[in-house]
Amino acid sequence: MNKFVQRGLFLHIYPCILVVGMVVNMIVDRSQLDHQRETYYLLSSKNWANQIFAYRGNLIWTALYIFLACFQLYIRLSRADSLPVDVRSAQERHLAKTVKPYIVKLGLKNLILMVIFLFIDRVFVWTGGSCSTSDTKSAETCRRQHGQWAHGFDISGHFCFLTTVSLLLWLELRAAYRYMAVNEISSTRIWACIQAGVGAVVLVWAFLLCVTAIYYHTFAEKLLGLLVGYICPAILYWVIPCHQKLNSVFY
Repeated sequence: MNKFVQRGLFLHIYPCILVVGMVVNMIVDRSQLDHQRETYYLLSSKNWANQIFAYRGNLIWTALYIFLACFQLYIRLSRADSLPVDVRSAQERHLAKTVKPYIVKLGLKNLILMVIFLFIDRVFVWTGGSCSTSDTKSAETCRRQHGQWAHGFDISGHFCFLTTVSLLLWLELRAAYRYMAVNEISSTRIWACIQAGVGAVVLVWAFLLCVTAIYYHTFAEKLLGLLVGYICPAILYWVIPCHQKLNSVFY
């Protein structure tokens, strides 16, 4: 897993899921796919995995991100250069500098996803879509009202959200791996448990994306969902760190 993450091979998982899903969708008869979706519980949008890991996926992501952040903070602070014990202000500045990037990434991730989903919902409404239970312009509100979100161009929220949160966890894992490798820090039981937890969750998310790729949405809706799913990770881990002025402001 170490080499897989360090080489960034995880970046190719989600385009592959989309391509394989679309090939299956094209080969298998549409009526058979509809029958399978209506017959098998795990293919339904109401299955427990979808309800927990997709619709409440933000809570799960936040918990895993906090675990990853806390572990990285621990190893970074424990390896930091020793500061004068009697200079409390220097210690506080060092702690703030270490904690700040994780808080910034958490806040920016929520802000960027909020803007993206506002855009997705507006595109749906602008193309003639609506909710069956009210005139709401929010897919999330419509779902809570148990309504049908239909008749518009519905960019896949599953592809957007699950790709985003999966990539963010992969990238945090890679940051931790690289820091541990550079500083020759050996793996611990806690680190092994965190890796196992992240791996299990991204595996469930990958399964949900496979179902979406085969049974739901048009190809264009899924492709756009996949593309916007790379926006947030790209901003947080490439655009800002590589831009000197932005990096100094945010990190």
